[in-house]
Amino acid sequence: MEADRSTPEAAVGHLFAVHGEQLLRMAVLLTGDRQVAEELVQEAFAHLWQRWPSLHDQAASLGYLRVTLVNLARSSFRRRALELRHRVVPAATVEQPDMAVRVDVLRALARLPMRKRACLVLRFYADLSEMETARLLGVSVGTVKSQTHRGLARLGQLLKDSGEAPTAAAPGKGRR
Repeated sequence: MEADRSTPEAAVGHLFAVHGEQLLRMAVLLTGDRQVAEELVQEAFAHLWQRWPSLHDQAASLGYLRVTLVNLARSSFRRRALELRHRVVPAATVEQPDMAVRVDVLRALARLPMRKRACLVLRFYADLSEMETARLLGVSVGTVKSQTHRGLARLGQLLKDSGEAPTAAAPGKGRR
C-alpha cells in the first residue's frame, strides 16, 4: 500500500523514513558529534517541512536536505569554533589526553577544515560526483578537486602522525 504523501507532514515523514539514517551518518561525518548531527538532521527536516509548499521541484527534496545539512553543519562548526575561542578554562580543569587512544579516521576527519571535510564526506560517503559536490557546496569543480586532493593528503598525514597507517580500504576516486 502506497504511503499517503498528500500533506507536507506525510511527505516529509516519508523522506525521513527513507533517508533519515543516511543523512544522519553524513551529518556525523561532517560534525564529528552524533548528538549535534541528530539535531542538525532534525533541523534540516524542519526547514524542508516549512518550505515544502513553496518548493518548485519536490522531487529534488533530498538535494535540498543535503544542502541544508551542509549549511547547518558549517554554521554549527563556526559557532563551536567561536565558543572554543572565547572559552576560559582554568588550568586545574584541563584533562590530559589519553595517549593510548589512537586517532582513527573519524577523529582525523573531524580535524580537517570544514570545506575539505565537506568535500571528502560528499565525494566518498555520499558518493557524489565532483560536479554534484560543487553544485551542493556552491563552489567550482576545480575547488572540489583541489579541496578533495588536499583533504585526502591531510587526512593521510594525520593518520600517519597518529601511528595509524592508511589502509588499502582508503576511499577511491569515486564518480566523476
